[in-house]
Formats: sequence, C-alpha cells, structure tokens
Amino acid sequence: MGSPPTIPEHHASTKRVRSHSTTTLPTILSEDRGDNGRAFESNEHIRRHPLRRSFRRNKCEGDQQITEDNMKEEASQERLGTPIHHRSSSPALPVPCRRRSESAPGVVVTSSRPSRRRSTSSAVVAFAAATAGSANLRVSDGSFSTSGYGSCITSSPDLKQQRKNKEEIISTAATARVLNVLRHWTTKHKQDFEMDSVLKAKVVELLEEMMGDVGLLASEHKAASNILRTLAYEDGDKTKARLQEILSPGKRADSATFETLSALQLAEQLTLTDHTIFCSIPYEEFLNKAWMKPDKATRAPHIMLTSKRFNEVSKLVASEVVSQPTIPGRASAIEKWTAVADICRCMHNYNSVLEITSAFQNSAIYRLKKTWEKVSKQTKQLVEKLKNLVSSDGRFKNMRNELHRCDPPCVPYLGVYLTDLAFIEDGAPNFTEDGLVNFSKMRMIAHVIRELRQYQQTPYKIEYDPKVTSYLLDQALILDDDALYAASLQIEPRMSPSASASSGS
Repeated sequence: MGSPPTIPEHHASTKRVRSHSTTTLPTILSEDRGDNGRAFESNEHIRRHPLRRSFRRNKCEGDQQITEDNMKEEASQERLGTPIHHRSSSPALPVPCRRRSESAPGVVVTSSRPSRRRSTSSAVVAFAAATAGSANLRVSDGSFSTSGYGSCITSSPDLKQQRKNKEEIISTAATARVLNVLRHWTTKHKQDFEMDSVLKAKVVELLEEMMGDVGLLASEHKAASNILRTLAYEDGDKTKARLQEILSPGKRADSATFETLSALQLAEQLTLTDHTIFCSIPYEEFLNKAWMKPDKATRAPHIMLTSKRFNEVSKLVASEVVSQPTIPGRASAIEKWTAVADICRCMHNYNSVLEITSAFQNSAIYRLKKTWEKVSKQTKQLVEKLKNLVSSDGRFKNMRNELHRCDPPCVPYLGVYLTDLAFIEDGAPNFTEDGLVNFSKMRMIAHVIRELRQYQQTPYKIEYDPKVTSYLLDQALILDDDALYAASLQIEPRMSPSASASSGS
C-alpha cells in the first residue's frame, strides 16, 4: 500500500474534512457507526492522523466545545472556498448520552444531543409554559441546565403562585377594558340608555356588582363610580326640556316686530334655535335613510323638524319682504335680512345663511325687479358672496371647505350630510358576496356621522331671548307659496309686452 496523500497546510487546522468530488483524500471519519457507536476505521494512517487525535482529546469536553469547533470548521472552509456538500447537525463523533439511571428524579430530559441550529432553552421554556399554563414564563438562571450532554428543567415550586398571578393580571386587564368600553359608550352614545331603560338597568346592575368586589382596585372603583354618575345624570331630559322651551316660547309680545329687532338679535336667536334642534338629532336617525321612509315622522322626527324649520324661516324672510307696502321698505327688508345672513356666517351658522339666501331665490322675491333696483350695490355684492358660499355646485364644495376650516360651535346645513349618507347607502350593499358585513361601507357611514356629532358637542354661548324667539316662531307671519306669489303680483304686477318693450327702449 502506498503512502497516504499529503494534506494541504490550510486543512491541518480543521477538525474534520468533508468529502469533495475533486479531492483524492479518503473519508477521514465515516458517518456510519457500528453497534457500539464507534466509527469504522479502515486505514492505519487515519488513526494516526492529527485530526483524529484532536477529536479524541476533545471527545470528553462536552457537546458545547464540539459545536463551536464544527462552526469554526465550516467558517474556515467557507473562507477558503471549499464547497460543503453535506451538513450535519450532529457532531462527527458519537456523543455519549446519560443513562436513565444517571437522571435525577423529577428531571425531564429534553434532548440527548444538542444542536447548534436549535436553542435548547426555547424547548425548555415551551415545555414549562405548557405544563404551567403560562405562555410568558420567564426562565431564570438555574431553572434549566445546558451543560453536559442534555438539557433539562426542574419542577418549580411556585408554579401555582405564577398561575394565580397571571389570572389576577388577566382579570385586572379585562376589568379595565370593560370599564373603558362602558365609559366611552355612556359619554358618546348616551341616548342608547335614555331610549332603552332595560339596557340602562342591566349596565347599572353590572357596575354595582363590580363595585361590590373586594378585589377591585381603587382606580377601577373610581371609574365605575363615574360611569354610574354619568348614567344617573338625566342629560337627555334636559336637552328635551331645552328644545321644548325654545320651540314653545309662549305668546309673542306685541312690541317684538321685524322693525324693532336688530339684525344681531335675529342672527343670535336664529343660531341658537337652529343649533338646539340640530343637537337634538340622535345618531340612529341617520341610519338606513330613515328620513326617506314612509314612516319617517316616527323614525326620524328630529330630522323632519330640522327640515320643517328650514322651510319656515325661508318663508318668514320672503313674507317680511312682500308684506312691506313700498319699494323702499321692501329694499330695506332685503338689506336687513342680508345683514342677518352675514352675521350668521360669522357665527358659523351656515344653515341660516342658506335659509335666507333661499328666500331671495324664491320666485315671489326674485321677480321684484323694481325692489332689487333700490337695493344698494354693496348689499347685492354681499348677497352674491353668500349665495356662492352655500351654492350646491360641486356637492356644496365651498360650504364643506368652510366647515372644515372653522372651529366649533357651528350649524351645518344638514342636507349636505343626508345626501352623502343616501349616496353611500345606495352605492354599496350591507353584506359582501361571501355573506360578511361590508365594513368598508360601515366605515364611510361612521365617518359622516362622527363629523356631525363633533359639531353637536360644542354649544353656543348665546343667552336665550324669548321675545325674539317668539317672533321667529310666529306661524301667523308666514305665508304659503301661493299667498307669497299672489302678494308679489299685487305689489309689482306683471308688465304687458308693449310696456316692457317701451321701457326697454
């Protein structure tokens, strides 16, 4: 037999050499093992090889050193460009395992040969978490061992205490979440409890039961007490009483007339009345196009009241103009109502701005050419400015921009948002083809209602004046459409074709 081939110098420092298709070096250590777990050695020079002696020296130093040597070997071969055709997570030499008799009682052996690719501690933690019922068990020093040939975990005497602590933490977190939901519900959607006495009684019962728990934290007890106080406060009845007071001011004083009231007084009480009605609208009236149903008077009474008041104010403005017997008087009335509309604009009451400008667009007022000729140029320019602000062009683009720029309180024109909600309802189904709730549609509806509720939550600091309000609500001053047009024809009759031609020449 010839002499063994020469080993390159850069291979002399490695612990083992893997097979390569182009090398003539025979396999130093075969992966096949006999019954006793020893590698077969077919050549004498292999037993005398320095690599073999190096493995024998390190054989009893533990699996940690072998793993580190293997990693160094692979790193060295990768730097030298030697291809690695086979990787094994096991060491090249057999690692003796502890016998069953060597394991202490109560010890769980998790592995008999450690791997550099898998952390033994993660398996230990997972096993301990499974047996202790905790997914977040923290492993401290001494709870497991990775020295030697195996990894093990000992039973912890305080697992019951850890489980108890975890249950207390979960219970505290759940209580805090429930209280947070109830707090948001009772403050943002209080009308749910005002309209449903059974729901309110159940929530009160739940809160009282929670407060009777001796283990309840002081902060949780305080939060539950605040929620009960919110439920006990009859804010809904106060809002209804306020609305009833404004809409039923009693008999109007004879001295309160359009001529005796200032533009500022009219604008303030218009704003207060419109905002009070607007704030009384509960959010459920905005759902499912309730204002367009046959039973809209019962499903959306507050929205119907808003629409009714809009038409009444618009007709009141037109009635005051045509009721003036002279042309200068009618021109003066137009100028005064224009001033009222401009003050409402400054107070962010865009609903009243549209009410007044709509009256000017009424055919009974629009046709009064002689009256409009007497209106000042400045007033005409202001009227055009206000009409452009509340124009429906671009889906009320100008009004939307003003609303988004202004700071509450404000009174938006409700028709803008009702149009948006109707468009969303008609444009998408409530459920998808898979039978699931169409959350995309629900988010769009919620976005519109959230903006409306934002405007409802900030009140005006305007003192209620029953004298002015009684004038604004006086139905005796309001003429219907037919009476308005008849009065318009009476004060400014139609011109004959010959008369209009002669006046034009």
